[in-house]
Amino acid sequence: MIALSVSPQIAEYLGVVQGQTLDEKLLSLLESYVTSQLKECERELGQYEVKHRSTFAEFAEAWREERIPNRYSHPVERDYMEWEGLEAEKRRWLDLLKSCRSDAPLARSE
Repeated sequence: MIALSVSPQIAEYLGVVQGQTLDEKLLSLLESYVTSQLKECERELGQYEVKHRSTFAEFAEAWREERIPNRYSHPVERDYMEWEGLEAEKRRWLDLLKSCRSDAPLARSE
């Protein structure tokens, strides 16, 4: 177990956070943060879906089947890589959120 101490000022701020114990309050804050990051990630993913009129899975399949015009152009390749990265980021945020809600330890990736 890790001991954590907070200044009186921070302790006062934590009074408005949902939860009875410091652990509950910190988990509540973490869950709120992760949720906001997940929403931002989903907003960015939505922009690619609108731009390319497909989900990433559909786009990746079309890419593999060589149905994407100019697929090796810099803008299209960049979109693919950024979109793929956002999909991975979304999975990480979802895993962290599930972990927060289940109170299970987070699996560490090396």
